[in-house]
Amino acid sequence: MNVTEFLINTYSTGTPLVSTAKRYRPSATTKKGYILIFAHGTGFHKEHWEPIIQRLYAHGGPIIEAWAIDSQTHGAAATLNRDAIDAPGFTYSSYHLAEACANLYKTHLTGTRHPIVLIGHSAGAASVALVPSFWGTPTRQPFSALILVEPAIWPGSMIGIADSPAYKLACSTIPHRRKTWASRDAVRRDLALRAPWRMWDSRILDIYIEHGFEEDKEGVSLRCRPHHECQPFANQINAVYPIPELDKTRKKVPVHVVYGERNDLFTREKQDSLLRGRKFASVTRIPGAGHLVVQEAPDAVGDVLLSILEGLQNQRYVQREFAL
Repeated sequence: MNVTEFLINTYSTGTPLVSTAKRYRPSATTKKGYILIFAHGTGFHKEHWEPIIQRLYAHGGPIIEAWAIDSQTHGAAATLNRDAIDAPGFTYSSYHLAEACANLYKTHLTGTRHPIVLIGHSAGAASVALVPSFWGTPTRQPFSALILVEPAIWPGSMIGIADSPAYKLACSTIPHRRKTWASRDAVRRDLALRAPWRMWDSRILDIYIEHGFEEDKEGVSLRCRPHHECQPFANQINAVYPIPELDKTRKKVPVHVVYGERNDLFTREKQDSLLRGRKFASVTRIPGAGHLVVQEAPDAVGDVLLSILEGLQNQRYVQREFAL
């Protein structure tokens, strides 16, 4: 793959910030296909999508290029924004990453003739669902489809309801998790033996250790500080914000939902509250994987995305359940 790095400016929340993005193009170019924009989940960063993008290209997916973007409090962007995001009073919301995705399009993709698909995981899926709001009306937004992977989206009536033990544990422990190690080798020795990291695909763990940490005087530290990682858990209203926009968008373009089959972080009741009364283009459940399906089963996620993209080309997805 050919990889190019970009900076995306954001302003709408009142604090000027940047997001870091990478564009991935296949070595052999194609003239027909989709442009994909990927948004990561909380605690992660844009490079987590690389094994999935590589699989899509390796299997001849109908893709012109793929973009992956960092939240302003995560990955390389967090390092660049450190003073602003660690200042007293700064609060992150799903709209931050949504604006970054919107501005990526407005800066680099306006006028393209190729259809664009937004893809997000967990809190990144909540942000992806909010991206069309930056166009004012659904009829004007330029995206051909949305794919929401384990979306952290549910109605307001579900705030604080049906939270799983794993979710409650994350809420209480993430703010206090360790953030500094002596070296990247020390990080690997520590995380490789502990959940959830020991359940990850080895490529994803390598990527996390390489791109999720920054060197400092103490050794290496998490780029995404724990107080930023815990924001979606501490403020469930971020899961509610996308609902009105999503209800408008799904009537205009196909919206696909992908879950891990194992209900660990999000209960089935929480997931069903999003599906209930809403018609989606497809719903997929990936066997053996949980909420961190992108980290645990990137090849399976890539295969599902490939199937969805091929289905979009052939208009095969019409409100049905899809299973591997």
